[in-house]
Amino acid sequence: MRKFSLLLTLLALPLLAFADNSVPRAEWVMAKPSEKNTAGNEFIKSGVYPATYGEASLSFIHKGRVAKSSLNEKGGAQAESVKGDYWLFEMPAKGIPAGTVVDFWTQLNTEPMKENHRFALEYLDGKKWLPAMPLDKDGSNYVTTTANKHPRRLWCAVRLSKAIKKGNIAFRLRQVEDKPLTVTVHNPSPRGQLNQIVCYKDVEVRDTLKYLFIGNSYTYYYTYPMIFKEIAWHEGHYADCDIFISGGYTMKAHLANKYSRAVVAEGGYDYAFLQDQSIQPLLNGTPDDTGIVENMGKMIEQVKRYSPNAKPVIEITWGRKHGSNALGKYEPLLEKYPQFFADYEAMQARLIEVLTAEAEQFNTELSPVGIAWRIVRRERPDIELYWKDAHHQSYTGSYLAAAVAYQVIYRTPFGGTAANAKLDAETAAYLRSVAERVVLRGEK
Repeated sequence: MRKFSLLLTLLALPLLAFADNSVPRAEWVMAKPSEKNTAGNEFIKSGVYPATYGEASLSFIHKGRVAKSSLNEKGGAQAESVKGDYWLFEMPAKGIPAGTVVDFWTQLNTEPMKENHRFALEYLDGKKWLPAMPLDKDGSNYVTTTANKHPRRLWCAVRLSKAIKKGNIAFRLRQVEDKPLTVTVHNPSPRGQLNQIVCYKDVEVRDTLKYLFIGNSYTYYYTYPMIFKEIAWHEGHYADCDIFISGGYTMKAHLANKYSRAVVAEGGYDYAFLQDQSIQPLLNGTPDDTGIVENMGKMIEQVKRYSPNAKPVIEITWGRKHGSNALGKYEPLLEKYPQFFADYEAMQARLIEVLTAEAEQFNTELSPVGIAWRIVRRERPDIELYWKDAHHQSYTGSYLAAAVAYQVIYRTPFGGTAANAKLDAETAAYLRSVAERVVLRGEK
């Protein structure tokens, strides 16, 4: 399968300027099943995206006609498919200039699971359907995995050569193989791996770098690589990203998972962000240490094996809001190591100490998200970085992680047209300033 890239479908097209330097933006989520929501999709509106119009939709097209789909037990939209059938993603749009870049993300599974299956992802440009990624000889540009728990992510961007005065931004995922399949388009969580269509304003892209993100729920809650990609674009950089994420995964778990290893083995990455499970670093050097540093070293070796020029980046994650909350299966550690969980400050200090030493040991880059997190908590307690479980990140926390990651790579102050994403301008600007202070000035 060919890697997702802008080089053919994006950079080759001319750059056109927006008169008002703005562009509509939208995002998909999978709603809970209901009688009124049989397709299981809902569009976020109510002022979140003031420049968007109408409701996005997901339809299954069977033999040229809209056909019935169902919801599986996980909330995915499911249908029986044959060659030529496709899933149609549409977002009503108005006043979209030529040159607009549209970033698209979804994921799907196919059955029978014992073999991979091939599809073509296409987008509508004017009245023509065009391939969103380079095509292989059989007319496909996307191959599914055989993992039910870990479907392959479809994540790419295209530039529209035709303006949309009033109509739809549309993508379709079309079955290429001549065999019956059960196809499920997944959307497990509105705060995680959600379907997404985002329009970016037209900028002059100066460079393209390829990124890998290996992590867990601290990566996929309000998936910060998506925000990172958006921020980078607004600063004039294209981030060609791939990702493997699974809740609670340690580096040991990633090393043992063949699908995680497969994403690493695709190679060609310039940077690889490595995020260990949030409790693991605390246990470094204790009787409960199961080879935490050793496993990080093995992951770095794997990255370098397939991407010799890649720079691994170890992330400093954040402490739980109250230190000892939301420990789950790690609850027994509270009695054994109370000093690590006394409060947020104690937990954060330990994470910073251990992960900084880990990066120094392996001579890797360090993404100091936890340090930035601590500064925001001290200076702006009115900004809520946590989700309601006081453990995972909120969208705001995810934006902070993305801003820090951007500074780690590009190491230059943000420009005047930086992306605020879904945040208000003042909050976004403050979080970006903290990222600059931590990375560029070394503040603690």
